[in-house]
Amino acid sequence: MKKMLILLFLPYLLWAQERNFNDFSIKGLQDYPYRESPITIQRLVFKNDLQYAYNVVYTSMGLTVSARLSVPAINPQNIKGIIIMLRGHQSQRGYYTGKGTENPARRYLQNGWAVIAPDFFGYGVSSPPPGPWELHPLYSAINAVELYKSLLQPVFNFSSSAERITLPEAFKKIVLWGHSNGGQAALHFLVVTGLPVSTVLWAPVSIPFPQNIAHFNRNLEWVRLFLENHSEEDFSLIKHLDKIAPGTAILLEQGSRDNAVPKSWNDALSAAINTENTRRRQSGIGEINLRYEVYANADHNLSPFWETVLPGNVRFWERNR
Repeated sequence: MKKMLILLFLPYLLWAQERNFNDFSIKGLQDYPYRESPITIQRLVFKNDLQYAYNVVYTSMGLTVSARLSVPAINPQNIKGIIIMLRGHQSQRGYYTGKGTENPARRYLQNGWAVIAPDFFGYGVSSPPPGPWELHPLYSAINAVELYKSLLQPVFNFSSSAERITLPEAFKKIVLWGHSNGGQAALHFLVVTGLPVSTVLWAPVSIPFPQNIAHFNRNLEWVRLFLENHSEEDFSLIKHLDKIAPGTAILLEQGSRDNAVPKSWNDALSAAINTENTRRRQSGIGEINLRYEVYANADHNLSPFWETVLPGNVRFWERNR
């Protein structure tokens, strides 16, 4: 049994020797040397009266990340902005680029927004993770920040076989949408960049890393080893809400019957933001503009309330910077 445990955690031990896990703490992610990259449009997946849907790739952490870029079939000058859509967990079996975001994306496209949804490492044609799979939520945060930087003044390169369309030289607005694990990546984005990017969160995983690993992966031994050498507070989003930029608009949405992300997690996140706002009022600092909506009897995907949720998301992004 002892030999089996050594073999099981050997990849963890070898990787830990090469790279300090503190590089992925909140402070480490704040100091990370984020870079922009060209976005290469590989092929047109489909087009219709609503959209042009492309598979694209960009570079993050020096590796390849694939994504689905969907552009509304309207005059490029009328595109309202682009939504970075950070999906929740998907099984690798049967996965395809765009899975987990394409259904809500259709409504956003109908309202004149472009969307881009990264696959993250290990999915689509993205590179494998650069280290232990348990750090995937933190790699995803880096993927999101580097995609944002790449969209500020985007360089779109079309492959020779991709059908070309005219794309904006700069998007009027870049906003975030995060669901479940993607919501955790979006929260990391707000904390580590300090940028006031309007953000919609559907049932985000808001418990601290690595407790999320213990909860979802049941990898209690990995978490125990991790916490022997690292402070959970250094990795906790809730302990670093003071890093979120004043005036940042956040729409937090949660179903009361969510069986994947307990409502109590985001009740706690909402309460922590309200506590942070009390501190800010006392200190004369601009508050976080939080709206917390709970949908009675809704599930993890906020079903059956999409006819309320999706138009509300669009109005939220249009009303906030």
